[in-house]
Amino acid sequence: MSINEIFYTIAYCVFLYGAARSFREDGSLRSVVIMLCAVTLDFLTSMLPLAGVEFLKMDVGGTNSMIMFAIAFGFCVWLLFAAALVVRAKGARPAYHRLVTAVEIAWFIDFIAFLWGIYAFPVK
Repeated sequence: MSINEIFYTIAYCVFLYGAARSFREDGSLRSVVIMLCAVTLDFLTSMLPLAGVEFLKMDVGGTNSMIMFAIAFGFCVWLLFAAALVVRAKGARPAYHRLVTAVEIAWFIDFIAFLWGIYAFPVK
């Protein structure tokens, strides 16, 4: 397991914890901060290798369609979370909770697709 995979797993688990608190506490600021930290960790783990941070670079010899899907879908996950924050700021808590649920599901699909692309499909 690479350092990236560990950071991605930690980020997703922290997000799940924050989302659970959010559902229990009706979108409290503390739960939003926890989820924001998780999304920030995911974002930095994805973007810092592009900025030249060597220890976060993955030793993948190429790419394939599943990895490309996971990368594109990851941006969608970040945008969904941003939309959830905007909806929460407007006071629409039921819509906010639906969006957080959508982020949980989309992030899971994204993470599994990324792992599947790395380990199950041949890299070209």
